[in-house]
Amino acid sequence: MDRNADASSRWLDQSEIRTQQALGPLVLVGAYVIDDWRLVALQGGFLLLTALHDALGPYALLYRWVLRPLGLVAPDLRVDNPEPHRFAAAFGFSVLAVAAFLLAKGHATAGWMLALTVAILGGIAFFGWCAGCFTYYVLHRLGARGFFGRAPIGAAFPGIRPPRSGGR
Repeated sequence: MDRNADASSRWLDQSEIRTQQALGPLVLVGAYVIDDWRLVALQGGFLLLTALHDALGPYALLYRWVLRPLGLVAPDLRVDNPEPHRFAAAFGFSVLAVAAFLLAKGHATAGWMLALTVAILGGIAFFGWCAGCFTYYVLHRLGARGFFGRAPIGAAFPGIRPPRSGGR
């Protein structure tokens, strides 16, 4: 996607994003239930792929190749910036990398606290407010530029899912 495109041409499928926000926390809760740090590391890897490019994310691929074609999840195109979502994925990867390391080294309490915090924040994001996106926009307001050069679309509170744009 062209970073210099005006806001009206920056369409994102929110259903694709919500697929990650729904399935990611389920993987982490499953990891906790079966007490397997490798699933935490796997989810961290999924977030890293998503942060590198949204088209690489396994949940995006599942949505694009299976869920949407079968009509199980309908597209929800909205004008939005991809950078905050990529930042949130990168931050989630960082936290899960530390969590997986702690769990692998036997520090279960600290590791599971970090992993389950990511799961809780992912679940909250599914319902419309993304803590990672909020952090991205706060950094933008504090003057960070480059990757952080995008302001929220419309008058939305930072981190809130943008309103339906219609027309597409």
